[in-house]
Amino acid sequence: MSLFVGRSSEPQIDFSIVDTWLEAGPHAVLSPVGGNNNVRPNNSQNNHHGHHRPISSTISRYACRILADREEPAKVYVYAAGFDSSKNIFLGEKATKWQKKNGEYDGLTTNGVLILHPNRNNEITNMNGSGSNDSTENSSSEMYEWREVSVDGDIYSLRETRSSQKRGSLKLDESNQLQDGTLIDLCGATLFWRSAEGLKHSPSRLELERRLDELNAGKPQCPVNLNTLIIPKKKASKGATSRQPYVYMRCGHVQGKHEWGVIRKPAEGNVTKFKCPICMIDSERVIQLTMGMESAFHLDSESLDYSFNPCGHVASLQTVRSVFFYYYFKTDGGFL
Repeated sequence: MSLFVGRSSEPQIDFSIVDTWLEAGPHAVLSPVGGNNNVRPNNSQNNHHGHHRPISSTISRYACRILADREEPAKVYVYAAGFDSSKNIFLGEKATKWQKKNGEYDGLTTNGVLILHPNRNNEITNMNGSGSNDSTENSSSEMYEWREVSVDGDIYSLRETRSSQKRGSLKLDESNQLQDGTLIDLCGATLFWRSAEGLKHSPSRLELERRLDELNAGKPQCPVNLNTLIIPKKKASKGATSRQPYVYMRCGHVQGKHEWGVIRKPAEGNVTKFKCPICMIDSERVIQLTMGMESAFHLDSESLDYSFNPCGHVASLQTVRSVFFYYYFKTDGGFL
C-alpha cells in the first residue's frame, strides 16, 4: 500500500494538503510564540490601494510518500518527495541532490520533510513520575529529536536552515519507519501518524463524552460567582455563557467569567493581568476550557484533568504531555 501526499491536486496525489495558515485564515496565530505573518505588503507602483500579496505555499507539490511493507503491513515508512504525472520522482531546481557511494542518487525536498519519533520508553518513565518536574526539560532531549528524511528514506540531522543546500549528517542507526505518534512536518502543515495498534488505545467518541460527563458531574464551582461550571463539547460561536469555565495560566485554577482581580495598566500599553481568587497568583491570560472531540488525538481513555495552552482543549495527562514535548521541540527548533 502506498499513500502520496502533497500540495498538488493531480490524480496521483492521494492526500492533497494546504498550508495550515491558509486553512485557518489570514489573521490566525498558529504558533505559540506568535508572528505567523502569511501576507507581505506589495509596495509596487501599481499597488495604490495597499493590497497585500499572499506568500506562496511552502509545502512541496509532491511532498512525501508513505509506504506499507507488503509482507508486514503494520510496518509503514515515509520517504521525501513523490511522483509527478510522468511517474518520475520530482525535486525542485533548488532541492539538494547527490550521488551515494553505492552509485544511487538521493535528495531532499526544497524545504525538507522532517519527522519526530516518540520515544515511548522514556515517555512512560516520565509519566510514572520517576523523574522530578525539574528534570523534565533535561530528560526531554532524550525523548524527542527532529530528523530529516531523504528521497531514499535515509535519516539526516537537520540542516542549518530549512532550505539550506548543505544536508545534515547521516544517521545510520535511525529509521524512517513510522511509529504511533510520529509527526511528519511538511513545512506548512504537520501530519500526526497513528498506527492501528495505537488507535486501539484511543477512546471512541462515546468514551470521550462519558469522560466529559464525569468531569461535569463533579459540578465544579466558580469561586467568585459561586455558580456551577460546565465544560462544553465545543466552543460557543456566539460568546461564552456564565457557566463557561476558564483556567488561569500560571496556577491552573478554574473559574467562571468575572471581573474580579483583573488588573489593567493603560500606562504600560494596556497590560492586563488576572489575579487568581484562590491562590492570589497573577496570570497573563485566562483561557476558555473546551472539549476536543477528535478521538484520534487522544492517546488513552484516562480522566480529562489537563488542558492545552493556548487553546484550552482538555485531555488526559499522557495526551497533554506527549503533545507538549512534540511542540516544545518544534518551537525550540525554530520551525513554527
